Amino acid sequence: MSWLFQPTGTVDPTGRGFLLGELLGSVAAAVMGSFCALIVSGTALLRSGDPSYMVFCALEASLIALRVTEWRWRSARSGQRPDHVPSIDASAVLSALWCTLQGALAFTIMSSGDLVLSVLSATLVTAMLGPICARNYAAPRFAFLLVLLCDLPFVAGAIASSEMWFTPIVALTPLFLVGAMQIIRSFHRTMLMTLAARATALHLAEHDSLTGILNRHGMDRALSRIPPGGERQMALLSIDLDGFKQVNDRYGHGVGDILLTKVADRMKRELRPEDLLGRMGGDEFMVIVRDMRPEHVAPLVDRLIEAIARAPYDVGGLVVHVGASVGFACLPEDAATAVELRLRADDALYAAKGAGKGVGRRYRQPSPDTRSDDSVAGQQFLRR
Repeated sequence: MSWLFQPTGTVDPTGRGFLLGELLGSVAAAVMGSFCALIVSGTALLRSGDPSYMVFCALEASLIALRVTEWRWRSARSGQRPDHVPSIDASAVLSALWCTLQGALAFTIMSSGDLVLSVLSATLVTAMLGPICARNYAAPRFAFLLVLLCDLPFVAGAIASSEMWFTPIVALTPLFLVGAMQIIRSFHRTMLMTLAARATALHLAEHDSLTGILNRHGMDRALSRIPPGGERQMALLSIDLDGFKQVNDRYGHGVGDILLTKVADRMKRELRPEDLLGRMGGDEFMVIVRDMRPEHVAPLVDRLIEAIARAPYDVGGLVVHVGASVGFACLPEDAATAVELRLRADDALYAAKGAGKGVGRRYRQPSPDTRSDDSVAGQQFLRR
């Protein structure tokens, strides 16, 4: 059944979630559609006296109650848990049942041959199909299924009636269905283009245009999305290149830019897919390592330092060398919050650079009686 809800184009997981969320729609529109169907069913009951229309009224009222209940339950869950992701299953099933009920009502009225009720039925079906296309275009196949559930029984009822002048409806139906599908596809294509543009803009906002890795804004967002809790296991690495300024000053920013890209590529090869690498500006990088114990972070830091410095870089025919100093801190051992973790990784980087080039240091809480004035000044400098 998931085939019915697949988009017809490429979309990222965030956009996919947005499309599915569109299917939930507004309960007000669903209630108004049921109210119109109740009017037609009630009119048919009063005009014909056929008890089957009483069944239609009862089923319509039951579906209204179910849809309102489902909507209120979903809203309550979302209110209680902001991170709750609602399921579309119940809403989709109720939509399909409602369209099936409208198709059954249309077939019953049209096959009766009552011209007055047939006009009402045709009006109801026509009025329903537009909102169905507009509310369900996020899943084109599902939207077209709903259209068929409403329209085909209406056409079948027209054929089953004794009124020969209903015959043109059969010829008009294929054209009508093609038009409905074109409307659905047009809405869907426009939404996919909008989602693609939004995804591109978000990517550019969170990624460094030079290296393609996360930028400062992207890393800040990544840190802000880390859920609270003492059970988190995470390390943050602050990395500063040794010797980059000399290369940049001697050969120019063009060479420096290429060098930064090559350094970022080397670091990516040493990291796991779930680790996050970002360029914070200039020759400063940051790595977020999740689900790694502190005793395993130090070897990773050593591998990064070795990978950056182990071989010279060929930059446009020039051969240059750079190294790296790394400071890191671990959560929850060294900090209680992500913000504190970042500050302490910067403190550790300052200590690493003070110890010499190509050094990695983990944050250590200085004692009040041994903390030097230079250490205090260095930490204040980093916070500026």
